[in-house]
Amino acid sequence: MPKGFSIGYSGDWNATEALIAGADTWYSVLGGILPDPCLRMVRAAQHGDYTEAHRIDATLAPVWELFKTFSSLRVVYAIAELLEICSAEPPRPIKPLSAAAKCQLAGVLDRLGSGVGS
Repeated sequence: MPKGFSIGYSGDWNATEALIAGADTWYSVLGGILPDPCLRMVRAAQHGDYTEAHRIDATLAPVWELFKTFSSLRVVYAIAELLEICSAEPPRPIKPLSAAAKCQLAGVLDRLGSGVGS
């Protein structure tokens, strides 16, 4: 590969393992809306603190489960709304989360608290 070519990973729920295995970067959907825990997880993996990277990843496991169930894009749009960052819907034909799924997500965010992953 040419000098400067990086290997990245985009599956949020497996990012920690990809970084530990040597990926240079993580192309995260969650990092755009909850940057703090995502950056701390990346930095821990980059500095060889795999225990800390796994700990942060484990705190985000309920989010990863929602990503797998409802799709990461739909969940992130709902997070933006629930955190009152903005009110927008995903581009069609992608449908927004149902009211029941948003309620489930709100519970996950409440359990994570303001210091997500700390």
